[in-house]
Parts: sequence; structure tokens; C-alpha cells
Amino acid sequence: MKLSKYTRLGLLIVFSLSVLIWGLSYLKGNDIFKKSNYYHVEYNRIDGLVKSSKVSLNGYQVGQVSDIKFAPDNSGKLIVSLSVNTEFKIPKNSVARIISSDIMGTRAIELIFSNQNEFYQNNDTIPGSVEEDLKEQVSMQVLPLKSKAEELLSTVDSAITVLTVILNEDARDNLKASFTNFSQTMDNLERTTADLAELLSTEKDTIKNILSNVNELTAVFKANTENLETIMANLSSFSDTLSTISVTPMLANLTEASNQILVTLEKLNSDENSAGLLLNDDELYQSINALAENMAFLIGDIQQNPKRYLKFSAMDFGKEVYINTKDDASDKNIMFKVHLVSSKSKVDTKSEVFDGLKDVEEYFAGGVYSYLIGSTGIYSEIEEIHESVRKQFPESAIVAFKNGRLIKLEKALKQIR
Repeated sequence: MKLSKYTRLGLLIVFSLSVLIWGLSYLKGNDIFKKSNYYHVEYNRIDGLVKSSKVSLNGYQVGQVSDIKFAPDNSGKLIVSLSVNTEFKIPKNSVARIISSDIMGTRAIELIFSNQNEFYQNNDTIPGSVEEDLKEQVSMQVLPLKSKAEELLSTVDSAITVLTVILNEDARDNLKASFTNFSQTMDNLERTTADLAELLSTEKDTIKNILSNVNELTAVFKANTENLETIMANLSSFSDTLSTISVTPMLANLTEASNQILVTLEKLNSDENSAGLLLNDDELYQSINALAENMAFLIGDIQQNPKRYLKFSAMDFGKEVYINTKDDASDKNIMFKVHLVSSKSKVDTKSEVFDGLKDVEEYFAGGVYSYLIGSTGIYSEIEEIHESVRKQFPESAIVAFKNGRLIKLEKALKQIR
């Protein structure tokens, strides 16, 4: 039977429409020629998962995402329907995890099977999870670095603030002068080292013998390390008080000391004095050797009878200033106070340390907490307050403030005169 032209055209149209419908259904995840089971997964978010995204097991595709819709309870959760080949049975307690299938961030679902022997049935709901994307992982790595950078910037800002307070105009001028003197001292030291190098080359054997004796002395000191540590611990208790001392007097003392060193070095280079002659004396080795032996004997005796030699007394590194005035300060911006104690850690002003004292103030500078009492512009009044607290705080001292800033006491007394 011969088909007419119109009949063949109609059959072609029907075939084309069938292929088109099958193709669209396949792209949507529905293969009409392959049997599939449908499962449902509930997610709070899907992070870019779309229909027809592949469903894989150990990297092998076993199905597709057939549908995505919101949960009917208006909770905002998403219900994802999976079309999985009937050849694969999903054990109970397995998880459908949303992952990134490539470096571009394309989303897919990976089935993570459990060890259960029971399986989900068609149209069952299985648990789901979402893998963290690259952005979240980078954020988790960068967040600790961000916190540390903020702490570092805060520390640097505090250090700059402290340096700004310490390096005032007077300190900068004194530092400049000290560096100039230090440069001159270094020039003299270079000349001296040249002379010492020549001396060492000629007295090499003698110096070796001296060093051997010094090694014996260091061995003795090493055996008394615990006693030295105890002494250092006692000295460290003075560090808080010494930290409040102004830098300017120390720089002036350094300048004076450098000048004295220059004079001493000139005398040592000269043969017209006993020190210069001593450096070239042939009997130097014998005298130092005998001295080392006597020192070793003395140290041994100190170990056996320490009370015979060691006596401790109170030390005062401060500088006393005597003034006889009972008038008001001519500069009304200057206030005198009594410095009681300093500490690296904060102390409560109502602590037992300040028992019996009222209106204790706290002053923070240079990383040290200082505690003060009294506030008056009359020097005679602050002397009375100082005298009343001296028994309780033997290391207390009078300090001066101008416009709320700590200044040297000598400078304040000059201004009120």
C-alpha cells in the first residue's frame, strides 16, 4: 500500500514531536526509557543547585535532580526531588550532600551511603547536608589572621602613644647631645682598640694564662647560681620605682661619665702616670695570677662563712632635694603629690596596701601604674603629707605635675621661685 504525501508528512510531524517531547523530558531529568526511583531531600539552602544537576555515588552518576520546590509549610525550606536508577538501592541513614563538582563552583549531589542493611523505598525522604563552599573555607582561614592583625595594630598604637609622651622636647635635646658625645667616645674607643690589639699580639701567652684562671673563677660563680638569683630577685623589687625616674638626669650622668672615660683613656695612653706604666709592667702576670688565687680562696671562705662578709643595708637611688618654702606656688598650674608605689599590674586603690590612706589616685604611664596621694600647690603641705606616709611607704617621694603632666621636681621648684 502506497502512502500518500500528506500521510508521510503527518507521520514525520508526529515522530518529530515525540522526539522533541522526549528530549525536553530528558533534559529535565526524566528519562522515559529508563526506570527510576524518586527520593526527596529537605535543605535549608541549596547554594546554586538546579534541575538536571547530577546525582553521583563515589564519582559515578546514578541519577539527576528532577525537581526543586519550596516546602508547603511556608518555612522557607527547599524540597529537592532526586531521580535515581532503580539498580541502586539507598541504605537508610545515608546522606545526600550538596557539593561543588568542579573548580567553577557547579553544584551536584553526592550520595554518602551508610552501613545499614535496610533501604529507602520510592518517594521516601532522606537526610541532606551542604558542603562548605570555597568562600566559607577561605573566610574561616582569614578570620584568625584578621583578629591577630587588629591586636597588633592596637599594640603598635599604644607603643607610639607611650613614645610620644616619653620623648618630649627636653628628652630629644638631651638625646641629641648624648649621641654627639657617644660618637666622640666611639672614635676614642677605636684608637684604644688599635692599641689593645697591639698589646694582645705581644702578650698573647700571658693573657691565655689569665683567662684560664678566670675560668676557674666562673666555675665557682656557677656553683653559687642560686644565691646570685636570690640577690637578683631582691634587686628586681626596685625596678618599679626606678622606672619612674626621669631620663634627663641619666643622660647628663652618661655625658659626664663619657668625658671622664676620655680623660682616663688619655692617661692610659700616656707613660707619665702609674696606670700607663702598669700596662707595660713585666710583673703584671705574676701579680694578677696571685690575685686570682687569693680571690678563689676568698670565695671559698665566703661560702663557708657568709655571715662574716655579707651585710645588707637599705639603698636609696633617689635624689634628695632640700627646699625651705611655705608660700603658694607662683604657677597655679603646678601641683605637688606624693608618689607611694608603682606596679606593672593594676592595684585597687581600696586595697589593704593603702590601709589608712584616703583619696589615693592612680596614674598610668609607660606601661606602669603609679599610685599617688595628696594634691596641693603649697610645697610645705606636701612635705607634711610625705612625712606622714614615709613610715608606711619608705620609698615614697614628692613629684610635681603641670597641667596634669608629670614634670621634674627641680623644674617645678625653679618655676615657683
